[in-house]
Amino acid sequence: MLQVKRIINDIFTSNTYIVWDDKYDYCWLVDIGDFHKVAEALPPNIEIRGVFLTHTHFDHISGLNALHRANPNCRVFTAEYGKEALYDEKKNFSLFHETPFVYEGEDVVTIGEEATIELYPNVFIMSNVTIGHCPSCLTYALNEWVFSGDAYIPGTRVVTKLPKGNRLLAEESVKKILHLSEGKLLCPGHGTMVRI
Repeated sequence: MLQVKRIINDIFTSNTYIVWDDKYDYCWLVDIGDFHKVAEALPPNIEIRGVFLTHTHFDHISGLNALHRANPNCRVFTAEYGKEALYDEKKNFSLFHETPFVYEGEDVVTIGEEATIELYPNVFIMSNVTIGHCPSCLTYALNEWVFSGDAYIPGTRVVTKLPKGNRLLAEESVKKILHLSEGKLLCPGHGTMVRI
């Protein structure tokens, strides 16, 4: 049975989500903060096949190198701007943290609007472009779950004052996310899952 588990990361209490079906020996992630917390939450010998990045700000990618070392075949899904930011500590804002971050891997898959990836037989995740908070923002729809990252966090105004933020685009993205989330569980980048 498909399930989603939320991990609360240490950096800015961002969320990482583990998506897995216990009939299979592999799982998927949405964002990756504290890799050690993800590893502790998984049963032994579970491979992480891929990570879907909601955007490439440091608190949502900080565990990516540890993930890559432990799962060298793991693919990273992100937007075109997200791929740039993975290799640029200014664009991912890690330069302003204690540890500047540059991704060590090369297994990045760029995706855009309505890219569809099969996670398990007949189980698909679909990306939706939801920029405004950041040019790399993607929201993912998977069965009854919608993963919005920081493009929409219930009860919180979308942050658009960071470099490359855009308030008008963020407002349009929030409308899109709310429509995608009707009757589903919204899984934001910070805070708890909420049924919309």
